[in-house]
Amino acid sequence: MRLSSLAAWFLAAFTLSSAHAQEAVGGNAAGPGTSVLTVRGAGSFEQPPDYGRFEVNVVTREKTLEAAVAAHEKRASAAITALRSFEPAGVGIEKSRFRLDEERPVAYPSSYYPGHQPPPKLSATPFTATTTFTLKVTSIADLNKTMSRIAETGLFQIQSVTFKVENERAALLEARRAAMTDARQQARVYTEAADLTLLEITTITDGEASPSEVGQADMPRSARFIQLVPPAKVSFGASVRVTWRIAPR
Repeated sequence: MRLSSLAAWFLAAFTLSSAHAQEAVGGNAAGPGTSVLTVRGAGSFEQPPDYGRFEVNVVTREKTLEAAVAAHEKRASAAITALRSFEPAGVGIEKSRFRLDEERPVAYPSSYYPGHQPPPKLSATPFTATTTFTLKVTSIADLNKTMSRIAETGLFQIQSVTFKVENERAALLEARRAAMTDARQQARVYTEAADLTLLEITTITDGEASPSEVGQADMPRSARFIQLVPPAKVSFGASVRVTWRIAPR
């Protein structure tokens, strides 16, 4: 009786070990023992930019917090009026944000060793109020002229520009379509070279999809004349991971 129980135990242990071994060798999304091929496809799509997006700052510096806020209110109001005057040229205010900063003295020891630099003096206007406007300029052809006219008002510090398309989602979908086409082409090359056949897709995993930053530029704060060359195309990239079940021909 004890021998029979022991033999049954060994048989069960062997069967369980064999099942685990098969699962470890062939385990995947298509099921145990199935041969699969996994490929990562990459694709891109390009189209001309529809508009430029600029960030500009209006900055006011004063001796006190109250003076900075009061002066900046007038300066920001004048900036809004100026920007709205450019609406016929295709300039729109997308959003704005406001912040207050204070320059504080740095603590230094009371005495200095010979050759050490003295501590920097505190600015006479330690309080800074800043309003940042995000502008959308729809006329690409007149972009340089329009932004130069905005800079000439003397109210703005032009920070950066990027070039965009209106329907980014549609462009990203085209990039994803190209990525899937690339994955199929790669899979066909592998299976033809190995004399195999693609059966059906078992998994599709979406990868990254995003626009490039082509055309982005940082502008000097003192710029009064803008001369940018908009990119001919804005590119979008995407990737996808695809798994096929495969079999011999």
